[in-house]
Amino acid sequence: MIKFKTIFFTVIAAVLLTLNSGILSAQNSAATAKQSETFKKAVKYFFQKKFDMAELLLQQELKENPENQLAYSYLGDIFFERKQYDTAITLYKKAIDLNPDSAEDNFRIGQAYYYKNLPNVAINHFFAAYNKNSQFKYAYYHVGLTYLMLLRDKKGTIENWETYLKIAPEDPQYEKIKRVIELLKDPNFIIPPVGSDISIEEALHLGGEVLTTTERTNDDKGAGHEDKKTVKKVEDIYRDDDDL
Repeated sequence: MIKFKTIFFTVIAAVLLTLNSGILSAQNSAATAKQSETFKKAVKYFFQKKFDMAELLLQQELKENPENQLAYSYLGDIFFERKQYDTAITLYKKAIDLNPDSAEDNFRIGQAYYYKNLPNVAINHFFAAYNKNSQFKYAYYHVGLTYLMLLRDKKGTIENWETYLKIAPEDPQYEKIKRVIELLKDPNFIIPPVGSDISIEEALHLGGEVLTTTERTNDDKGAGHEDKKTVKKVEDIYRDDDDL
């Protein structure tokens, strides 16, 4: 029985989208303060995760103020949380039409395309986010993640994660990410192909050893995601990106 209690349990993580303190709150709090009461109420419901109420108010806001870029962004996050990625992408693109310099909307589009299993499009949007705002350092983490999880490309993963560590040495996960890079550099480590009985998380946990059978365990309690019923994956340790 394999218990995921190593460094990978922190680095290899997956949740949908934690909306309680994300990019929008950090980047746009000042702009929100200048908005209508309808919009402010929508944002309040949004951070309370009362998404149905938030959606109704945001739709009302857009009828009254169709130029509200933030309303489109928040609506996009609501549909992203619901896994309705095509709708989320459409809303993020409307936000970008109103504010072409919006790095966060480009980043969210990248995340949506990641979950639609369109790696090259996702990568383009992650880089677009960083190019528009160099504070989005973790875009390089997500590019590396895309190379690992969707393209199964060790070289691309290593290059982008090494770049990430160079530009974000303050990251609290620095040593853990570095350790994963070291494992990926091992010529004996082979990334399991799509459809393999061995997950990437398990392969990394075992240092690249190949097993014929593996029993997964739900050992993610205490990591802030107790409601999840699956073992964490690599996907989104920087979903919230509270550092911005």
